[in-house]
Amino acid sequence: MYFITFEGIDGSGKTTQIDLLKKYFAKSKDIIFTSNPGETQLGKELRKILLHRNDLKLSEINEMFLFFTGIQDNYEKVILPAISQQKNVFCDRYYDSTIAYQGFGRRLDINKILKLVEVSALPEPNLTFLFRIDFDIFIERGKQKGTKDKIESSKSQFYKSVIAGYDELAKIHKSRYVVLDGSNPVELLHRQVKEVLKNKLDIC
Repeated sequence: MYFITFEGIDGSGKTTQIDLLKKYFAKSKDIIFTSNPGETQLGKELRKILLHRNDLKLSEINEMFLFFTGIQDNYEKVILPAISQQKNVFCDRYYDSTIAYQGFGRRLDINKILKLVEVSALPEPNLTFLFRIDFDIFIERGKQKGTKDKIESSKSQFYKSVIAGYDELAKIHKSRYVVLDGSNPVELLHRQVKEVLKNKLDIC
């Protein structure tokens, strides 16, 4: 059984591809889908605080801890039980998001984030899809979306740093990262994802 994660900045097409996979695997009993933050009861409350409570002035370090708390809670309550039941787990965002957004984006100490990963004994995914888009495409898709949450309202340099952070992670973890061009048509990306799952993990 495999643990597969999906990463990318907002507007990269990541969620669209996950939704297509949910439909494709709708009848499969050995695959579950989960996401961070917001899957567990605690995660849902954290998501409200992190993305929508503008009245709460969180420091960058507290933002990181809350995101990480959601990831850890989701791992303990959803991912680990599924893996123990021999199910394949497809996860929308994992600790790579914390490294990219809070480490590279917020300029927090990445080594300390990695220490949290180590202390929490979070396993490394078997495979990570990165849906990559350039900053100008991110801006264009953001205009089409309209309403933004607190993270999406961050300044331009923040997102440029997050994009660079994901690029760096893809270089460091070549063995598990598959980088796909998020600007490609939706159906093409869907075919590419299925091909990777089939060729690398014999899923599909």
